Amino acid sequence: MVRKKVNYQFIADECARKRTFKKRKIGLLKKASELQTLCGVETCAIFSNSTDSPLEVWPSPHDAYQVVERFRNLAPEKQTYNMMDGENLLQKNITIMKGKLVTEEKKNQGLRIEQFMRKLLIDESLDHVSSLVDLKDLNLLLDDSIELVEKRVEDLEHSSSNPVAGGNKSV
Repeated sequence: MVRKKVNYQFIADECARKRTFKKRKIGLLKKASELQTLCGVETCAIFSNSTDSPLEVWPSPHDAYQVVERFRNLAPEKQTYNMMDGENLLQKNITIMKGKLVTEEKKNQGLRIEQFMRKLLIDESLDHVSSLVDLKDLNLLLDDSIELVEKRVEDLEHSSSNPVAGGNKSV
């Protein structure tokens, strides 16, 4: 059975409001307890029902005080490090997605150039290439490949205990 969408607005009926508060408080305490048990983090919850009732503290006032004091003793930048409003959260998600987009675009460009290179190997001609961008990308790829080959040759020459001979020795 699917729950209906909750309309987030003040509950006018006092009896319904108290009942909702009690149910949601129990759910929130259960989640805090699960976080504490499963993740090994310090949690506390402080509830203020109304002006005439005392504060409700979980797990105990002493434990909650220790958690709050530990938080207050942090540097201000560490206190607010993960605090975000909706706008900041969306901005962070946009930044992450832009980074992923750039990564995917680079990967796609690499695949496009690789496909282009394979086509060149088959055709053995540049006559079908009409895009200056494709030719420049190919040039960059070939330059990078040449540098990698030269570096590998140097590495093999330096690491090899037998120097590469200029010719064969005859007996």
